[in-house]
Amino acid sequence: MKEIRVALAILIVLPFSSQAALQNSGSELTIGAASQYAPKYTGSDKYTWQAAPFFEWRSGEWFLNTEKGAGYLHEFNNGLYLGQTLGYSAGRTDEDSWFQEGDKKLRGMGKIKTALTTTSTMGWWMTDWLGFEGNIIAPLTESQGMQYNIKLNAVLFDDDNDTVMVSTERKYGDARFNNTWFGVNNKQSVDSGFRKYSAGGGLNAVDYSINWQHSFNDTWSGYADLRYTTLPERVRHSPVTDKDDYFTFTIGAFYTF
Repeated sequence: MKEIRVALAILIVLPFSSQAALQNSGSELTIGAASQYAPKYTGSDKYTWQAAPFFEWRSGEWFLNTEKGAGYLHEFNNGLYLGQTLGYSAGRTDEDSWFQEGDKKLRGMGKIKTALTTTSTMGWWMTDWLGFEGNIIAPLTESQGMQYNIKLNAVLFDDDNDTVMVSTERKYGDARFNNTWFGVNNKQSVDSGFRKYSAGGGLNAVDYSINWQHSFNDTWSGYADLRYTTLPERVRHSPVTDKDDYFTFTIGAFYTF
């Protein structure tokens, strides 16, 4: 799955970026870097550190960044927002990699190719501190299946210098998507030695996270995110899954022009 080690450029996740975008109609450029401690691939029991650059350009409702890609996000007066994004999934390899999810334990499973994707988003900030968001992610290349995500965000603290938010997200995939990442077909079974397995469609992960952003001044800011992920039964029983729950920690610094 693309949530872990998608690529160096996508490791920095800003869960409150949608809310911030809705409050800022100007044009700005942000650059930065972060480090993340995460499993080598979804379901792995081995962890690794990675460094990641970050870039974002935003002008009104249009944006281009290394997390989501290029897109458009429009807010209505009642807090509802709609967006469309063109991005990508970096895939997975069956060897150690600094660019993609992967581990040599998966040797024989073959590579999950990089895919161009489109994401449709709808969200609603019901109050200044509580909002939810849903999105549908569809592949435009490499038929890897559909993803459906539902997320609830709650702002615990917000002032001129600090924002603290907690979130929970349920992630679903159709049968093609879940089998791409967690299934083992006949050829893969022969080549890798894993038993055959069909994951089926449905829930594939649940995330719980807390994140903090601190503004040092008008240009410099820092960010930290701690995330706990659990994998449900259809993923837990896959032969490629060694661990069905894990933590991910990300920390970064950013400069806005």
